[in-house]
Amino acid sequence: METLWARLNLISPAARGMSSPHRQECLDYQMNDSNFCKMIRMKRTLCCKYKLAMNGITESGKAFNRLNEAAPAHLKTEWSARERRAQSSRLNDPEAMDEYEINIKKAPSRKEIELRLLEEGSARNAAPSRRSVATWISTGLAIEEAQIALLIEVRRMGRRSTETQRLDIARQRDRLQGQIDGFTQSALTHLGEGFDTDDEPDDLNVDILDDLDDDPADFSKTSDTWTNSPELTVIPLPLNLGVDRCRRCMAEDLIPLEMSLHEGQANDTLHNLRIHLCNKAVLFRTAVRQAKSKALKMRAWSQVTSVQQAVSLHASIYTKTRKQMMKLEPGQDQLQKYKPLLHKQLKISTAVDLGGPDQSWNEEFYRVHWLWAKALRDRWKEEMTLVQLEMDWTCNYFSWRATQWGDRMRESLEKPLPGHACYSGRQSQMYSLLAQDAQAAFQDLQSVSIETGDE
Repeated sequence: METLWARLNLISPAARGMSSPHRQECLDYQMNDSNFCKMIRMKRTLCCKYKLAMNGITESGKAFNRLNEAAPAHLKTEWSARERRAQSSRLNDPEAMDEYEINIKKAPSRKEIELRLLEEGSARNAAPSRRSVATWISTGLAIEEAQIALLIEVRRMGRRSTETQRLDIARQRDRLQGQIDGFTQSALTHLGEGFDTDDEPDDLNVDILDDLDDDPADFSKTSDTWTNSPELTVIPLPLNLGVDRCRRCMAEDLIPLEMSLHEGQANDTLHNLRIHLCNKAVLFRTAVRQAKSKALKMRAWSQVTSVQQAVSLHASIYTKTRKQMMKLEPGQDQLQKYKPLLHKQLKISTAVDLGGPDQSWNEEFYRVHWLWAKALRDRWKEEMTLVQLEMDWTCNYFSWRATQWGDRMRESLEKPLPGHACYSGRQSQMYSLLAQDAQAAFQDLQSVSIETGDE
């Protein structure tokens, strides 16, 4: 049941001083008036919904056709079959709708590896200083990611910054320094008394990759950083300390744990890079190239820049992670799996080429976009069908009410009850005019839409 409390708030001050019967009568009058206003405005509301549905069908159809024309025929046949299976099974098996999500078999993530290490530590009844070491190392990797993100932001901002930007950077540095201090203090528990928190290792050396044509001065050495700034502080992770020092601290067994977590971090970063690069390609096809005005182009390029910044961040994190992994001379399998990241690999073609041997992840991404675009188009078509049915129901309702009041008028004339007959006749005439007006408006709107579609 629809509630009308928002509309009744207008009369709430006046109704406070009324008696109960008076208040009930006033509320009934307001509700009846609200329902009557809704009824006589049904024509206008349905016309607006019809125009909105027509516009939605046009726009979603164009977006779907752009993706549909570029995809190979055999893939479209396979995607359509998978869509039909998902739609037919969704009532009994809601997991069938996972077909509309990216189903790439991912390598173990950092969280999965951390969970596995924690379970292994609990199973073998590890010492108290070793039980939560996986979480401690994972926290350190998260801090390094935050350092890289802040370093990129500081270097991109340069010295030409506003007070608001400098204040935001200062707040981020303060939060990051607090995290680093807490991490360093907890290192005494896991690294033992042989670890000295006053040691100052070398600063981070991060390669910031970016394939946009940005101002080179924004990435120059004139950025507002200093030697002991939080984004340049090296935190005491085992690989940062080195094998010899970990051996002196009796913490050599932490290095394989950090290597495993670094693999999970690299897996997460590569997966995010794939997603953002595909998003960038789709933005070029659906937003940048289709923009017809300067405002739309600026909005589209703003979205592309936002995605590119995420690409730059994950590329820098992967570069730093790979450098850490290379310190222990990994095996041939790891060298083949975690290769150096090049600038040309951060560029993606906006042409839909899904036939390559290494394009399974790209194909999966376009499959999801194709399914989403088709679902949006089908949803607008369904909305149009419902609006047309609502138009028919509205006209039929008005006609039925006109007939009903006409029968009452004839019954009143037979009684005879002239007053009742006059009121019934007026009501019948009102509903008859509403039916004629609504039917004429709906027919004109549909005829204009058909002519526009033919053109």
